Amino acid sequence: MEAPRVDSTSQRVSRQCMATESINGELQACTSWTIKWETMRPSSRVPLMVLCDVHRSHMVKHHCCPGCGYFCIAGTFLECCPDQRIAHRFHRGCVTVLSGGRSRANGGGMLFCPHCGEDASEAQEITIPSSASATTVVTMSASSTTTPSLPPSVPMAPSLSASTGGAKDGKIPERPISARMRSHGLVTPAVEQQQPPQTVASAATVAAVPPAEEGVDSVGPSVCMPNGKPVNPSALPPGPSRAALQKAILTQDTERRKKLRFHPRQLYPAAKQGEVQRVLLMLLEGIDPTYQPESQNRRSALHAAAQRGLLEVCYMLVQAGANVDAKDKDMRTPLLEAVINNHIDVARYLIQNGACVYHIEDDGYTGLHHAAKLGNLEIVNMLLETGQVDVNAQDTGGWTPIIWAAEHKHVKVIKSLLNRGADVTINDKELNVCLHWAAYAGNVDIAELVLNAGCSLSSVNMHGDTPLHIAAREGFLECVTLFLSRGADIDVVNREGDTPLTLAKVDTPVWVSLQINRKLRRGITNRLIRTERIICSDVAQGYENIPIPCVNAVDDEGCPSDYKYVSENCETSAMNIDRNFTHLQHCNCTDDCSSSNCLCGQLSIRCWYDKDQRLLQEFNKIEPPLIFECNMACSCYRTCKNRVVQAGIKVRLQLYRTEKMGWGVRAMQDIPQGSFICEYVGELISDAEADVREDDSYLFDLDNKDGEVYCIDARYYGNISRFINHLCDPNLIPVRVFMLHQDLRFPRIAFFSSRDILSGQELGFDYGDRFWDIKSKYFTCQCGSEKCKHSAEAIALEQSRLARMEACSDSGADCGVTMLGSS
Repeated sequence: MEAPRVDSTSQRVSRQCMATESINGELQACTSWTIKWETMRPSSRVPLMVLCDVHRSHMVKHHCCPGCGYFCIAGTFLECCPDQRIAHRFHRGCVTVLSGGRSRANGGGMLFCPHCGEDASEAQEITIPSSASATTVVTMSASSTTTPSLPPSVPMAPSLSASTGGAKDGKIPERPISARMRSHGLVTPAVEQQQPPQTVASAATVAAVPPAEEGVDSVGPSVCMPNGKPVNPSALPPGPSRAALQKAILTQDTERRKKLRFHPRQLYPAAKQGEVQRVLLMLLEGIDPTYQPESQNRRSALHAAAQRGLLEVCYMLVQAGANVDAKDKDMRTPLLEAVINNHIDVARYLIQNGACVYHIEDDGYTGLHHAAKLGNLEIVNMLLETGQVDVNAQDTGGWTPIIWAAEHKHVKVIKSLLNRGADVTINDKELNVCLHWAAYAGNVDIAELVLNAGCSLSSVNMHGDTPLHIAAREGFLECVTLFLSRGADIDVVNREGDTPLTLAKVDTPVWVSLQINRKLRRGITNRLIRTERIICSDVAQGYENIPIPCVNAVDDEGCPSDYKYVSENCETSAMNIDRNFTHLQHCNCTDDCSSSNCLCGQLSIRCWYDKDQRLLQEFNKIEPPLIFECNMACSCYRTCKNRVVQAGIKVRLQLYRTEKMGWGVRAMQDIPQGSFICEYVGELISDAEADVREDDSYLFDLDNKDGEVYCIDARYYGNISRFINHLCDPNLIPVRVFMLHQDLRFPRIAFFSSRDILSGQELGFDYGDRFWDIKSKYFTCQCGSEKCKHSAEAIALEQSRLARMEACSDSGADCGVTMLGSS
């Protein structure tokens, strides 16, 4: 109840008592005269009233309902007795009923008294007859029924009558009458403008929500923040968070009257300690929710609430305007705090409110790294379902989410990541792959999953260790057995000169298993076929995203070493390439560059990549157009879909010894049509320089139509593409691509798959007729295709055809008839 006071309202109204009594749904106005001018009201939700002495006495006794402003003197209502001498009366329709307090099966919910805000579950429903001398009858307790005995506190068409006087014939007047009646109908203009009792008259607007039909599903009042956004408990799931917010809103009127003053730096500790009411009061007073104190490492209140998992505090802060992507000095956001501390509800709420799911910390961690490390499958799936996270993102140590999950033995998380396309062949900074960490963890289930996903048993880290080395050193018998059953080499030596057998402890089960396997392998003699040897674990020497092993099952030739492996084109003389940053045409996209408004896509006619970063089906494979990928000047994110070639090799390849064509390259996985394979990399030289070079077997013409012509020579400097052989029925097509610069004289040459390629198939592209016009004098094509045009047989047939045509031309005979007759 608010203390009596004299104000402009009390001085303008007539001397008629403004009290209204609610008796079983009927409203009765008091017709008594007032003696005192002080105004009173039960809560800030109800307009001020001038009352007669009788109703002033009832107001002091807390017999006026704070929700609707009607007096509970007769009829049926609830009564809360926090003290034997005090009875708080109110209507069931005006009380807060929470389903989180008690189970619905027990027949009730948790009540909060609108007078004192305390738990009123034991409040009793009483009935007082209209006669003041009648005995009070207790009908039932407030928590013992699910059906309210009263209609909503503000009915659409209430029954109206006067307690003394009014319509003489007892009929309701035809003209609509205000719920707060005046017996003589005399109301000053100032009073007419006042809001009805159920309307909130406060800057922080509180509105009582009508109870549901069943009586126990009300979510209580709401409050409006200074920015205009509402804070309503119904936005939160049922439970302690909703109940805490409900109680804070119910009692905020009382607390605000204390005129407390706050400083912005008080918001952080209040949020951290979960002081819901204090946080609410600060926000209602206009404290900035985005404030990031230096003393707290620039952590905002939302950081603290997310770290503690306080959903109700996070909700209030976000509604008040808190930045969901605020970064502290460690570049950590509130979402990362929620993920790190396994607060699923808070993480879900922040994601639903636009929190960045791909944000990267100083150490390179993303939310997916943390969730995978902790094994929180629900958060992992939640992040993956947004479609915005990079499942293969690497932190500063080169670790991907699946590597973290492997080290910490989270099998279900690994399965989920694999289903979303996680790459198990990515190396960390020490060249470990996921299988190394599975072996280190000793989890055979994870090791088998990773092996089945395509991770190589022969992968070596910077110390020369294979997964078998690690499993043998750590003594994990199940992993050792699995690796041996998959054909792991027990004689491979690391940089310290150790084999898996020498690393195993003598006479242990692991040592015995390795000894037996070694004897079995050495006992196999007179092998009919030559076994494939791994002669290099990575010809790229770590310069590519994925290791490229080299194997030989044909002869004793070692790994090629007559060139320098480079992952990008190099220059040995000045080329004057236009790399001026200001000359780059760029887009201003804020999405993933999938719209037709992307300028880079317009330069390419359109964006030719689909959501899986493959060439579209309608891409012209015969006359491929130029592709302009997004560059450093673009506004888009690094993971936009128009950055494919610059992301590097993503498919598993192998350099192997062929039977007839020397070295070749084959796929170690199924490759869909339109996938980027690799780039043709080498030394940039002019056409004049190319003409004087002795070995022209590795020249690739850049096909510049205007001005001087340039070539790429991969003889002395090159990458894996220098080993790709010619195929008359090619499965690769070269496409000219621009990325870091847009100098049309120097396009990058990217190879894309022209059809689906199965694992184990050789890769090849068409070298072109110009190449074979010169080289056919020295060797012929060995591709073995039915469509082969440059084999010895095809060349012989072509020469025979030309000779016949020449003979016919010299004799003047009909060549067509001659050739037909000879056949």
